[in-house]
Amino acid sequence: MKGETSTETTVNQIQRQGANLTEGNSCPAGLWYSGGGYCQRVICIKSGLFGYGNDPQLAGKGIKCRGGAEIHWDKNSQPVRASFDKTCPPGDLAIGFQNTCAQGMARGYATFYSSGYRSDQNNIVNKVFGDPAKGKLQAGDKVITINGVKNKEYVNDAQNPTSIQILIERQGEQLEFTWTTKLQRVELPKAKNL
Repeated sequence: MKGETSTETTVNQIQRQGANLTEGNSCPAGLWYSGGGYCQRVICIKSGLFGYGNDPQLAGKGIKCRGGAEIHWDKNSQPVRASFDKTCPPGDLAIGFQNTCAQGMARGYATFYSSGYRSDQNNIVNKVFGDPAKGKLQAGDKVITINGVKNKEYVNDAQNPTSIQILIERQGEQLEFTWTTKLQRVELPKAKNL
């Protein structure tokens, strides 16, 4: 039927992207995940001397209000469907977070497709923590390109395995490696003040 969309069709299309995304892993700017696949606006309410405190679903998630105001769901705004952000880890988005990237930072880890190394702002490998980079890259290697793109411009697909062709420089010599990213637990810098 032309122009009609069923729930079943939408769910099937989303699942074909490589993860269970019936609920999404990211909310639009200014909204936080409220459950059931939807995001909701959050507001700060000045409650006076004897307030009720922050909404328990939102407390400790990094949302800040100024001047002692309390964090609450905005019951007057329309919920918006969560979306898919391939740069954030796959998995379930917990209530009160904007996306699985922020959720991973709050927890100090996330599970996603990775090459198993970290590099600094100068493209120098500073840690090799897993496959497929283990045994190939070394701390101190300079990443020149990934799939023909400068390292700073390359965007990793955290949701799906990706074929990688990486060109590095080690002690003045250029080396090239090819691999496929692997699903693995990656330690992240834990967010402070949550």
